[in-house]
Amino acid sequence: MGIKTLSKGLALACQWSAAAIFVFVCGLNFSQVFGRYVLGSSIPWGEEIMRYSMIWVMMLGGTAAIYYAEHMAVESLGELFARHRRHLVLTATYVVAGLFCVLLIYFGWPASVSNMGQRAAASGISMFWVYLAIPVGAALMLIQILLCAISGFAHANAEPERL
Repeated sequence: MGIKTLSKGLALACQWSAAAIFVFVCGLNFSQVFGRYVLGSSIPWGEEIMRYSMIWVMMLGGTAAIYYAEHMAVESLGELFARHRRHLVLTATYVVAGLFCVLLIYFGWPASVSNMGQRAAASGISMFWVYLAIPVGAALMLIQILLCAISGFAHANAEPERL
């Protein structure tokens, strides 16, 4: 399996996972609105789970965004360079993002472990699973950055797969 195939597979797995979680969040949100305004009562843990799920959506979606080069960027910075040197801006952006991911992993894992005994107020789930989104997402993003760097950022102009 080639690096480009592995990079694309990681992007698609994260993209589809984020989409599935987002569909779940939308369904839960609809049930909250329906319950509150039609039935007069909503699920007590619904808003809490939606909030925590969106953290996972953002971290997984960030991995796919790296593959498609869809993260926010300061494009005017690239305009300062000659056309044949603009790849340096993309490379510098990924280096800074990679270093930030290392920091998220380094500080995120201990935060996850230290919150293992804490329970969410309404749902009762362990806060470990909520905090785990940060180091897992950062690790996936770091892997994607490395895969894209090895393949020469060949996917920077790729079109996202349609869901």
